[in-house]
Amino acid sequence: MPISNSETSVVCSLDTKNRKYNNSEILDLIIKNNPKYQIQKILKLSSFKLTSSNLRNYQHENILAFGDLLHRIHPLAGQGFNMTIRDIKVLSGIIQKKIDLGIQLDSSILSQFEKETKSKNFLFSNSVDFIYEIFNLDKEIRNKSFNKILKFFGKNKNLNNFFTKLADEGLNF
Repeated sequence: MPISNSETSVVCSLDTKNRKYNNSEILDLIIKNNPKYQIQKILKLSSFKLTSSNLRNYQHENILAFGDLLHRIHPLAGQGFNMTIRDIKVLSGIIQKKIDLGIQLDSSILSQFEKETKSKNFLFSNSVDFIYEIFNLDKEIRNKSFNKILKFFGKNKNLNNFFTKLADEGLNF
């Protein structure tokens, strides 16, 4: 993830259940898996346990929770930020509609936002988490079937377009 024209942030996911990695090993993995980047120095390595969660309530009084606080998901496909962008679009649409209708902006915007996004966000984030868990299961049983299925789907142009659109636009129902 770019920070500036000359700096980037590298995000990686490592299975630490059965093995702990030291900083040198992590650096070697980053270099090995990113041959296009020339790493000159690393300022900081940090780690945290990945968990998936969705807030039960999006709002409290006149305060709206937003972004990763609403829907924390595995960075498997970079969908957390996409979900936040979709949330911004919904929230700004609600606000613009009220402005266009001459309706006063108040805390009803928050409950309307929650009503329009909560079920979609829950379903989408849990779908991403489900895919992550399938990868884990496939890896644990050393079957690699899921990877084969993904490669098959990846070769199908219509399915590939469908999943790309789903990742970009989210669920629309």
